[in-house]
Amino acid sequence: MTSSPRSNGRSARDADSADSAAPADSVDSVDLPDGGDEGADGGDQGTDGLSLDWHRRVVGRSLRTATQRSIDRGQALIRAAGVVLERSGGDDITVQDVADEAGQSLRTLYQYFASKDDLLLAVFEESMRTYAQLIRKAIAGLDDPLERLAGAVVAATAMSQYSDIGLDRGLARLRLRLADSSPDLVGRSQAAVSSLVRELVADAAEAGQVEVADPDGAVFMLMSLNAAYITSERLGNDSGVAAPDAADVVLFCLRGMGADLDRAALDDLTRRLDLPRTTSKGKPVAKRPRAAKRPTSK
Repeated sequence: MTSSPRSNGRSARDADSADSAAPADSVDSVDLPDGGDEGADGGDQGTDGLSLDWHRRVVGRSLRTATQRSIDRGQALIRAAGVVLERSGGDDITVQDVADEAGQSLRTLYQYFASKDDLLLAVFEESMRTYAQLIRKAIAGLDDPLERLAGAVVAATAMSQYSDIGLDRGLARLRLRLADSSPDLVGRSQAAVSSLVRELVADAAEAGQVEVADPDGAVFMLMSLNAAYITSERLGNDSGVAAPDAADVVLFCLRGMGADLDRAALDDLTRRLDLPRTTSKGKPVAKRPRAAKRPTSK
């Protein structure tokens, strides 16, 4: 969402500040028509005792509009935070930076997010949702359960090659910091990815292509190893030994689950994946938002 000047001369920031005086999902009260009154049971009724259906329709429509407005503004703030995170690499990000990038006031920002961590957690959750979408797209053309599982692991380890280094570095640092203070929230934020991996593991196990005694344990190990690999790529390898390439990581994961897969088959599979096309600047995992227009006054 971008801000634009209002016709009455007020800036978009001023208008948003004024809007924030009431909750984002507040609904204007609906006056009863002449002769109308609320029934004893609390329902909207006219003097004839019949329910006023238009009340419910009006209120329902207002709630839907208010809900969508809140989602749109929250999304705009998340995207602005992604831009700031990309630019800073995760260093010294402030809510004022995000508000300025979005062209909003701090008051408006805090209307939608309780704290900086609340906002950054939303950025991480949104990046994981987009990440899961990209993985699903990469394996959409595959039918074999083992190939789909292997393709997802390949896509997950390779995705950083198609993303902005600054944003990936910021997300890696953000994940480590939030995991220390709010591990349960970070875990829930990764639900889009973990549920996808669990689905693929279950399908391959049902087909007899992998041996999994503990599905949740398999999901944990796959996601943890992938996260460690990407973190070492973006923040530096501190293990003291040379890092393996992505294909070796994938083979290590799947062979540990009893998969019959060799390097040649994996290379062939990788060529058939619908991975993002590279660009000169890379493509961030979290959607790159359009630069917010700076509010101006007429």
